[in-house]
Amino acid sequence: MRIEGSVAVVTGASRGIGRATARALHARGAAVGLVARSGDELGELAASLGPRVHPVTADVADRGQVEAALAEVADSLGPVDLLVNNAGVGAYASMLEESPDAFERLMRINYLGTVYATLAVLGPMVARRRGHIVNVASVAGKLGAPFEAAYSASKFAVVGMSESLAAEVHPFGVRVSLVNPGPVDTSFTDARGVPFQRSVPRPVRAERVAASIVAAVDRDRFEQSVPRWLRIGSVVRAVAPDLYRRGLFRDSAKEAASFVHRLEERQT
Repeated sequence: MRIEGSVAVVTGASRGIGRATARALHARGAAVGLVARSGDELGELAASLGPRVHPVTADVADRGQVEAALAEVADSLGPVDLLVNNAGVGAYASMLEESPDAFERLMRINYLGTVYATLAVLGPMVARRRGHIVNVASVAGKLGAPFEAAYSASKFAVVGMSESLAAEVHPFGVRVSLVNPGPVDTSFTDARGVPFQRSVPRPVRAERVAASIVAAVDRDRFEQSVPRWLRIGSVVRAVAPDLYRRGLFRDSAKEAASFVHRLEERQT
């Protein structure tokens, strides 16, 4: 799909990947709707971008707010041609330590937020036989991440939904892409309460993920991992599951030992 002259919407646009993506799309000539909970940061971003921008404050976990936000963007800029579902939150804890509320919260924001926004634009896209939806999932949505069960589950849901949707809407000229970043150098991991501490893979810049999102639209690619070599994990799991599992246990051994120590302290 041609980005120049299109109307794009980016959720979670106030910071990180969303902010970088909004800037990249606007620089390519798209009119951009900005959706996020932080009104002040959205206003600052909109002012820095200039014309062809419409910011809307909304919580993607609230279906009514999402539908109203997307309708407002369409009224202001025109029918939505491109939707980037980027809004999301993380969580870091063992399932023995995590509360059910955390699982529900992440599913509402990361998965249902993606569903709500998609459904808000999908009907008009199908009717016009034009549109592209990019869902920002995660490598943790392809490979279960230890101590991130709630996050991984929500992103696995996004991956599954995206695969199904891509086949369903292809005959109508609507495309779906899935972008799976590894760790990204933003405040995302800090916000989950535990900063990223592993040496591999190294966090990439938000602008690199934004470039992959733009490339997915330009080249009509269904799936991209950022960085690309992270695709290897899915291949190894598929062809050598026992080898993959041993590697997973080894790589998470330090975290597992810390968790065992915490648990034993509570039991004494």
